[in-house]
Amino acid sequence: MTAGRERPSDTRFGGLSTPCSELVTGRRASCVWGLGYIGWSTVEALRAEDIRVLGYDVSTERVAALRHSEGPGLKVTDGREQALTDDIAVHFVCVPTERQAEPYSDALLDVFTSICRATAARPRSGTPPLVIIESTLTPGTVEQLLLPVAVDAGLVLGRDLLLALAPRRDWFLAEGYGLRDLDRVYGGVNDASATAAYEVLSLMCNTLHRARGHLEAELVKCVENSYRHLEITLANQLTLGYPHVDMVEVLRLAGTKWNIGTYHPSFGTGGYCIPLSSRYLLRGAAHPEELSLLSQAVETDTRMRSLVAESVADGPVVILGLAYKGGIKVATLSPTIRIAEELTRLGVPFSVHDPMYTDEEIEALLGAGTAAPDLATAIRGAATVLIVPDHPEFRGEPFLGLLTEERKSPLLILDNHGVLADHPSWPERVTYRRAGNPLWLDTPTANAPAEKDLV
Repeated sequence: MTAGRERPSDTRFGGLSTPCSELVTGRRASCVWGLGYIGWSTVEALRAEDIRVLGYDVSTERVAALRHSEGPGLKVTDGREQALTDDIAVHFVCVPTERQAEPYSDALLDVFTSICRATAARPRSGTPPLVIIESTLTPGTVEQLLLPVAVDAGLVLGRDLLLALAPRRDWFLAEGYGLRDLDRVYGGVNDASATAAYEVLSLMCNTLHRARGHLEAELVKCVENSYRHLEITLANQLTLGYPHVDMVEVLRLAGTKWNIGTYHPSFGTGGYCIPLSSRYLLRGAAHPEELSLLSQAVETDTRMRSLVAESVADGPVVILGLAYKGGIKVATLSPTIRIAEELTRLGVPFSVHDPMYTDEEIEALLGAGTAAPDLATAIRGAATVLIVPDHPEFRGEPFLGLLTEERKSPLLILDNHGVLADHPSWPERVTYRRAGNPLWLDTPTANAPAEKDLV
């Protein structure tokens, strides 16, 4: 248990212990469904509070990789029956709600249906189990999909089962932006569910904000990420509208105003949250035609990958990075995937290297022959190098040495996040451009100067 924190009191629910008190006294355990970054961080937060945890994932490979973490109070499994016993007081659902760049609810529905049926099959006694959904939901999911499942199973919410939403908004790589540190929004389908969720979440989070109900709680995560999606898309539209202007510099200066964030043009967004946020809102809206800004954001975001691929169509191309973000091994909706698809369509030879992925993993995601087993040979023979995520390794060797070698043929470096923007000088035949620099999507001439000499 975290030092200095008091546990919630052993209050009573209908004369019985609450799900929280069942956890903190060790009488019953918690179950985390889905052991990706979100799910595993929930596991670790529960373990820090001495809560017994069962981690479940459908991937036998992922479970096998996590077996070394087992010990007192933690077990991981791919056996669903173990996650559905009456020993579980709280279920945390952290399964993916995206597939092929679109909202996807089948995995969530499958897990929730299993929990409801197992709960209905047991005699009604003791504390009702609490389900906390940490995944991002398409607005309308609870009303249209989950509540009917509970009713069909013969369950009365608030009496037989408690259901709450608490989507995650923490960031794994930055100090001070973790599960405990950031404000968190939660909401229940009724007062009993919200109260029970507050007690449990208070074990892991310092600041909680209760939504009026599940409809509001369902929308918050999508709305806050759509704000960022629109702002990032505007940055990309500005660089397309003013191609001869250093839009990185313009946006940096605009960001000095106290109420404006700093954004920069890019190859497009990636990951589980921002690229899907507008799609979730469009999918769940009663009047999607009124959300024209979101529709345009989706279109521009998707188009950026094609523009990048078309700008380097002379090939060959080396793509540095498969992950969507530096320092994290997640390729979900990575710009690299769509750029690779476009290069394949255009018939441009390319290869991919990422220090966090094996060649076999890269080829499993992008196809045979896409990995760059000999990085030095690939870069020396390339016409273009695309740096996609801001992996810290790209600032060191062997990458920097290979990119700054004297060359007989020209090389264009397009840097999505400006990983090497501060490098002082480039060889004569190497053109460096950060996304958003002047003419960054134009093909350079054979002896083009470095981008810093153009402005």
